[in-house]
Amino acid sequence: MSTTDEASPACVPAKWPLCVMVALVLLRLATGWHFFSEGTKKIVTNPATGQWRVEVPTEMLFSRAVGPLEDFFQSKLPSTHNSQQLLAQPHEFKPPTDEELEEAAAWEREYEEKQKIAVKKKEPIEIEFPPNAPYRAWAVQIVDDWREVQGKVVAVSGLSEEAQKEAAARFQHRHQQLADYLASESDAISEWRHELWRLENWKDSPGANEIPFVEKQIDEKQAETTSASRPWIAQVESIQDDLYDDWRALPPPEDRVEKPELFDEIESAVADSKTTSLDRMNLAVTCLIIGVGVLLMLGLFTRVAAIGGCIFLLMVMSTQPPWVAEASKQFFYYQLVEMAALGVLFATCAGRFAGLDFFLSRCCGKKSKA
Repeated sequence: MSTTDEASPACVPAKWPLCVMVALVLLRLATGWHFFSEGTKKIVTNPATGQWRVEVPTEMLFSRAVGPLEDFFQSKLPSTHNSQQLLAQPHEFKPPTDEELEEAAAWEREYEEKQKIAVKKKEPIEIEFPPNAPYRAWAVQIVDDWREVQGKVVAVSGLSEEAQKEAAARFQHRHQQLADYLASESDAISEWRHELWRLENWKDSPGANEIPFVEKQIDEKQAETTSASRPWIAQVESIQDDLYDDWRALPPPEDRVEKPELFDEIESAVADSKTTSLDRMNLAVTCLIIGVGVLLMLGLFTRVAAIGGCIFLLMVMSTQPPWVAEASKQFFYYQLVEMAALGVLFATCAGRFAGLDFFLSRCCGKKSKA
């Protein structure tokens, strides 16, 4: 007696009408091509240097996550110095009162006086952020995080006293650069927080979650307001990168040969483990998407590819569960349809229809006679 795949008639091509097999082949090719094309789009090449990098919107996807897994996804993000909690706070914009204007002017006079005294004494200027600035809480958090990294840098064994003083000077310079930049964006940040306040009121309005047209408008406004903060975060990250590069350059070049451990310790001090993890995740996701697409188009290990595609789509869908009021439903149902297509490909062993799985089943599917 011999045992074959006859126990699974769905995987036996002879049991399917020709039109069904053609439809499954087309579904497999279309789904595979979509995964492959989307995956290759994420590999970007710099024409000037010829170097390539992976651009996956994982950071944006995780930062916008809502629902029961929101904290899990956001815990995987590189540090933006708690921008979501400290900067993205809805706040109604109102013209300042006379009392508030007087308090601001008094603080400005006092701050200028402190700077003059510091200059006379040839001491480092104590940089402060205006107490009523819309970005103040976030800016203080940024500086505190930088100071923590600076402490690790100056604690590197073998770093000279001059280098430690230079580390403090570079910190002071970037601190001032941060203060100047955020001050220039103060009005824009106030307007943005006002838009967040308006959006929150819109969400709470009657019928906001019941009328499809209004719900779609809210989703679009949510995406717009979320993306508005990216330039500020990107600029702060740029200043931070420059600061870290300043610290990396503290040891003299000749120490690269004589004391290479200095560079390694400084690199370890300024490295963000979450950024490295996210880069690896982006590469893995890109390889997964391209791999799923290639395997589906070849009809090779189709069931494995279908499972891999479903895992990716489930991850994306879980960031915006449709039963959560503030979730964006713009892509959820399209992803659900593609996941259903992968389910069909898995259930029917579609790679055996004009695919390489047909030959694998012939070579490996035969069982020895008992």
